[in-house]
Amino acid sequence: MQHEPVTPKPGPFVPIQLPARSRAFSGREAQLASLDRQSAGGSPDWPIVVITGMPGVGKTLLAIEWAWRRIDRFPDGVLYANLRGYSPGEPLPPGTVLRGFLDALGTAPNRVPEDPGGQARLYRSLIADKRMLIILDDAGDSSQVMPLLPGTASCTVMVTSRGFLPELTARYGGSRLKLDTLPEPESRSLLAHLVGAERAAAEPGAIDELVRAGAGLPLALTLLGGRAQAHPQLALADIAAQIRTAVLEFDDLDPDTSLYSVLSWSYRALPDDVARPFRLMSLAPGPDFGLNAAATLNHRSIDETRRALAALEGAHLVERRTPDRYALHDLVRTYALELVRSVDGEADQSDARDRVIDFYLHTAKDANQQLSQRKNRLELGQLVPGAIPLTPADAAEALTWFDTEHICLLAVQRMAATSGRYNAVWQLAVAMDTYLRRKGSLDDRLASWRTALAAAEHLGDPAPLVLALRRLGDACSRAGQHTEALDLAQRCLGLADPAAAADQAETHRTLAMILERQGDRERALDHALQALDRVRSLGDGLAEAEVLNAVARYAAQLGHFDQALDHCRAAQELHRYHPDRAGEADTLDTLGYLAHHSGEYSQALTLYREALQLRRDLHDHYQVADTLRNLGEIHAGVGDYHTARRYWTEALKLFTDQGRAAEADDTQRQVEALHHSAPGDAEEEVTVHTSGDDGQQVRDALVDLLQVAGFDVISGDVPQHGSWFQRLFVTQKNSRGGEELGRLVAAAVANHLGGTVNGSVVQGRDIHLNHNTAGAGPSEQEANAIARLLEACQAQDEVAVCTSSFVLVKVDGRITCWVPTTEAMRVLRANPHLLHSPRELFSTLSRLPESITGNRSHAGQPPTTAHGDFPA
Repeated sequence: MQHEPVTPKPGPFVPIQLPARSRAFSGREAQLASLDRQSAGGSPDWPIVVITGMPGVGKTLLAIEWAWRRIDRFPDGVLYANLRGYSPGEPLPPGTVLRGFLDALGTAPNRVPEDPGGQARLYRSLIADKRMLIILDDAGDSSQVMPLLPGTASCTVMVTSRGFLPELTARYGGSRLKLDTLPEPESRSLLAHLVGAERAAAEPGAIDELVRAGAGLPLALTLLGGRAQAHPQLALADIAAQIRTAVLEFDDLDPDTSLYSVLSWSYRALPDDVARPFRLMSLAPGPDFGLNAAATLNHRSIDETRRALAALEGAHLVERRTPDRYALHDLVRTYALELVRSVDGEADQSDARDRVIDFYLHTAKDANQQLSQRKNRLELGQLVPGAIPLTPADAAEALTWFDTEHICLLAVQRMAATSGRYNAVWQLAVAMDTYLRRKGSLDDRLASWRTALAAAEHLGDPAPLVLALRRLGDACSRAGQHTEALDLAQRCLGLADPAAAADQAETHRTLAMILERQGDRERALDHALQALDRVRSLGDGLAEAEVLNAVARYAAQLGHFDQALDHCRAAQELHRYHPDRAGEADTLDTLGYLAHHSGEYSQALTLYREALQLRRDLHDHYQVADTLRNLGEIHAGVGDYHTARRYWTEALKLFTDQGRAAEADDTQRQVEALHHSAPGDAEEEVTVHTSGDDGQQVRDALVDLLQVAGFDVISGDVPQHGSWFQRLFVTQKNSRGGEELGRLVAAAVANHLGGTVNGSVVQGRDIHLNHNTAGAGPSEQEANAIARLLEACQAQDEVAVCTSSFVLVKVDGRITCWVPTTEAMRVLRANPHLLHSPRELFSTLSRLPESITGNRSHAGQPPTTAHGDFPA
């Protein structure tokens, strides 16, 4: 299986999804002019145009031709989707179209929402105020179109449909263009273009007869022209005579009948080794098919099938979209389906369906193995003879195949259900599951497992039924359908064989995940422990590592840190012998949680970042959002607001798009708190860290000092315990100024306050001022507040107080004060973990040159600059 690597393009990407222009377009100048007027805008209504008309009349051709002629009007690109509203198969769901549009707009995979509502919101945000054209082809009804409409009038929307879509035009305005059959002169011009002007001029009578046979339908006329091109030795009169002997007598007053007659005539001209694959291609699931799927249906070699498809393309019965990917026009597919049902026996049709089901099933199984890295427990039966599955070489190739085929996979799953291939139905769900879950295709995942559950109930085999219940429960839980999720998991637990340790372990683990998402962590831990008891009997190191991490996670959330750490280390040890990136990411995330809530912020950041990178690599969007939120909390906690806001903003987008309302609300509040607490340079962050569990006395003394010095304390975080840490946000109003306050604190630490101090600063707050000292000295309130702060620091083993005015550190029984320069503050902001470690903060500032840190003073020692005059 080969594919070209995708290289990101520099600069803004402009999608142009327009199909190529067709040679079958001719005339329609009046309609093109009408589209110019209707799409020009300038009215209160949005520029929405609905092109309606009968099948084969050329609605799509007109839309595409106009788009190419006016593409300069749309500098931000063109989006195109065939909604397959009137195709023989299933219509294309709006959610699937949205995901395709988001990909085309350059949306990073980790930003693609899981639910259709989130996808629609992101889509509208991305195209807001852009000048784009959006073509929605072959809409079955308004419900297919409305989720795909932009939120602003800057985009032009063009819809083609056999119906009038009155709800769409009534609700959103816009206009309608009814397309009739081609007038005779335009039909003649098109046919002459296809067969050649000289040939047409030589046989005007035959051209007239062929024009009548085409009945003004571009599709029919194209088929007639294609036949003439393929047989240049035949006179046009002979071709016209052949049409008269078609299976159905055509009536030039009935375009539908005429088209059917032309199709019948085109088919009868095919040799047997081309006619047979033409019929069988109509059984292909999904909107298009690849060469291997075609060869599988055809039960012939790749080379034989490629030659047959080339002949069908020459006869204009098959459209080649890429070098090895093909599609049938809806009307042609309908005709071919009628043929296969009348010509080929039911046994041949059934065999062809079995082959194509096996082609997709076996390829999907191998592709899933490349994505998951885990032991593939999916045991398939023997491959049906004639199926030619692909074997993706690596994860990138597997992802490309799933991206191309996932719509066809869902269609083939429905085909398997209709055909009674119930084992294949649930096996396809398993094979697709990793891709759909990581891609964020929550609606498709739910549909896949609901289909699988219905199939499993037909089998009477408890194993697939238990599996389907468990996976559907997880899908429902991720979608926020918690009641149904819990019901499914409990039903699964009741059906699982008590002696089947693997099923019991997986079911308890799924129940634990569902309960944890509902906030019931006590029961989640209980089920995780039950899963661990069972999985240890299996000898499956990877499964045991997963469950160990689950126990660690829930234990950590309940505050049982020692238990959590022991289980995490055991999981890490197993991962040494059973490598798995997804499991490693889960364990790193849990260790990050433990470090985070133990006050080891630097270590937590490292662990969370490693987990985030693995989850991004795996496209695990659901858990990427959780890790982003955790990273934001740490950065906010240590005062790195810019980075916190960046992480939380990305997490908020993911939570919103995934429909995770509770998480989105919490994160929104956190982002708003950042904007309130530190909106700009006018506000300053102050941090307090103590080694003891309660640093409230240090915090209160600091607040008193700041307030008497003229600062407003406007907000503060909830203190983090373990070691005590709190952030405060302050603003200056009528203060002395931060620099002068810093000098006063530094002078106090050196027992020199304003030039003269009688008695120790930390003894009884007995501070007497020499008012004859030049310059403004501190007030008595300020002096007492400084004394209270130093007293509170003396009561702690280690302290770190950081403001832009002064940095106060106590380690080894000694208090040191710096009046930091701007450069020193940059060092602290770039290394927020220092604020949580007095010893490391002291060591770092001590090593920096004095020109960077500003001068420092120790308690009981004179300052290096007299009278506390420390440089800022």
